[in-house]
Amino acid sequence: MTTDILYIVSRLRPSGPTNQLYYILKHLNDEFDATILTLSPEPEDTELPLFQDLGVNYETLGLSRWEGLLFGPWRLRRKVQEIDPDIVQTQGIRADTLSALFLKGYPRITTVRNYPYDDYPAKFGTLQGKAMAAEHIRVYRRIDHPVACSETIADMVRPHGVDATPIQNGVDTEAYSPVSDEEKRRLRKPLDIPESAMVFVSVGTLIPRKNPLDVIEGFQNADIENGMLLLLGDGPLQEECKSLAAGDDRVRLEGWVDNVSEYLGASDFFVSASSSEGLPNTVMEALSCGLPVILSDIQPHREILQYNAEAGTVFDLGDTRSLSEVLSEILNEEYSVVTAAARTLVVRNLSAKRMCEQYQDQYRKITIPKENVTQKEYHMYGAREE
Repeated sequence: MTTDILYIVSRLRPSGPTNQLYYILKHLNDEFDATILTLSPEPEDTELPLFQDLGVNYETLGLSRWEGLLFGPWRLRRKVQEIDPDIVQTQGIRADTLSALFLKGYPRITTVRNYPYDDYPAKFGTLQGKAMAAEHIRVYRRIDHPVACSETIADMVRPHGVDATPIQNGVDTEAYSPVSDEEKRRLRKPLDIPESAMVFVSVGTLIPRKNPLDVIEGFQNADIENGMLLLLGDGPLQEECKSLAAGDDRVRLEGWVDNVSEYLGASDFFVSASSSEGLPNTVMEALSCGLPVILSDIQPHREILQYNAEAGTVFDLGDTRSLSEVLSEILNEEYSVVTAAARTLVVRNLSAKRMCEQYQDQYRKITIPKENVTQKEYHMYGAREE
């Protein structure tokens, strides 16, 4: 008998959380049967085809945000009763809220993918962000089995009454893997990257939390012969980044790209100056490609490097002089040693397969056989309508 798991998300737009959901479903064994239920219509750049290629069942409510407010709870309950899952797993504030309030009769998991009091005020403004963070924390407390995407996030939400089990994010070590020197040269040609350049790459939305201006300034002031900095991503700080990089042909803003793995293969080092993260996909993807990393000194970055300090180094958050010094010093390392350490770190500790195995262990712990759930429990928790 298989365990039926229903994964509820707003949409399958390209994002770190969508990637992590894909990794879970890609590595699920035959013991589990997965269905995805989205709340809203898919965007043009949806990742849905990737999930369909896995053979995952797919359903959608197809509701706009306003329709969701009016009809969401009723239509969701009806659809979930129709699917009749053994476990419901959600991610994101909309799906989490609906699960917390209207799906009490099912064993429920949510994944806490950020620290709301850091992420939401930066994204939505102080007042709205703090209100959303407080609401999401309340929602987490009402879901039976919260999981945190890192040990850091689990520690941060625990004082708020959220006892989350840490299951660290993972990366697809097959899709993100080191390339040979010959392949690196081949990748550089269409990207117009000189063969002899020492290439540093930074991937992420150009927002204050990611500190792209610090990355540019730190690179510009570093002593790097024949260096090049590539920034992949767009966002509200794009014009400021362009202004800072103006006249410096060593710095290139590539904008949003859909071939990040090719840029990683063409690069030598990865840089992140973020002030807050969950457990960053981009850092793990870079490491999986064998890129040594230069990271801001925040706990999620240290959580990654705890497995092998040779895979990278940290600089003082917000200190561009510290970043410049680290960028210059890392060139003195034996590259074959640090690149091997980077790859090994991920393969041994942060692979998508390992992450999925831990989720499957969690599913086994919390599954309640339907025949063992009494009618009284159904009634108490507002469960399925028979």
